[in-house]
Amino acid sequence: MAGCLPGQTGTAGTAGSAPGGPVLVFGSEGNIVVTAADGKARATLTKVPQGGLAKDPAWSPDGKRIAYAYTPPLPNVRGPAGQLPLPVTGIYTMNADGSDQKVVIPHATPGIGHESPVWAPDARSFYVTYTELVVESNVVRDQIVEVARVAPGVEKRETLIPNGAFPTISPDGKQLACILTTPGGPALVIAGADGKGQRTLVPAGALDVLAAPRFSPDGKQIAFAAAAPMPPVPSVTPFRRAGASLGALFSPPSAHAHGLPMDLFVIATESGQPRRLTVLGEDNPAPAWSPDGALLGVLAGGGVYTLAIAGSQLTNIDQKGGHGSIDWRRA
Repeated sequence: MAGCLPGQTGTAGTAGSAPGGPVLVFGSEGNIVVTAADGKARATLTKVPQGGLAKDPAWSPDGKRIAYAYTPPLPNVRGPAGQLPLPVTGIYTMNADGSDQKVVIPHATPGIGHESPVWAPDARSFYVTYTELVVESNVVRDQIVEVARVAPGVEKRETLIPNGAFPTISPDGKQLACILTTPGGPALVIAGADGKGQRTLVPAGALDVLAAPRFSPDGKQIAFAAAAPMPPVPSVTPFRRAGASLGALFSPPSAHAHGLPMDLFVIATESGQPRRLTVLGEDNPAPAWSPDGALLGVLAGGGVYTLAIAGSQLTNIDQKGGHGSIDWRRA
């Protein structure tokens, strides 16, 4: 599919063009959404067809464009030789107001995906989670997952970290971190931008279900999500949402059925132990640093939040929640 998604243009204005303007971008209800840090100025930038999914948006270094992953609806007919339809995911970009949506990394081969894109500092390429389904006799036998670098107009990807996912690049472009699948479980690793010189920050088994690492603006810390095999600590108490009953407050949210309840952690890029930031127990939370490093934007299945790093003050700014990653406009 090499076309443009129909979008709702002109509804959001230019992100960050005025105080209180949209600075957070994330996936929600299948589309890409922008909002201010206080939850106001919310606007939907895409309008994907039923069965499609737009997610994992990321601001360009200059804050003028947004890259995101898009999976079109599965075809309702079988392919050659009766082959079952397989999902495909490519990378699109658009202006900050949702205009000029276009594909930059096409999704032409069934079973191949490019997800969680991150712009390279020069904006000429992307770091992505590359996936490829291995099909034999019309049956999916295996899956290739790796962190790769892809560029518009370049057919071949550059494999950087096999078995890696959720890439994040340091602000100076010199370091790459990701979640690595190992025989002992997921680990958080850091390496050079070419994937070489890999070292482990959070070893397999220390925490469970690691996901969504993000470098801080100064490159000295990485925030990430994980399910912690430890008792809760009194850092953040989940608050009562508008319209919630007392019974709902003390029963597991339905979103938790998607996986283990997860929280946010931070760790120094040099060395050290992870520090737990929340006791939120959310479904697939993902962090994004504010430009000054004082706040995290948090996207989760049960809502969107801002989190003050100092004091761990948590504010719910959007109750719809969302999917995939979130990004905070830096420029």
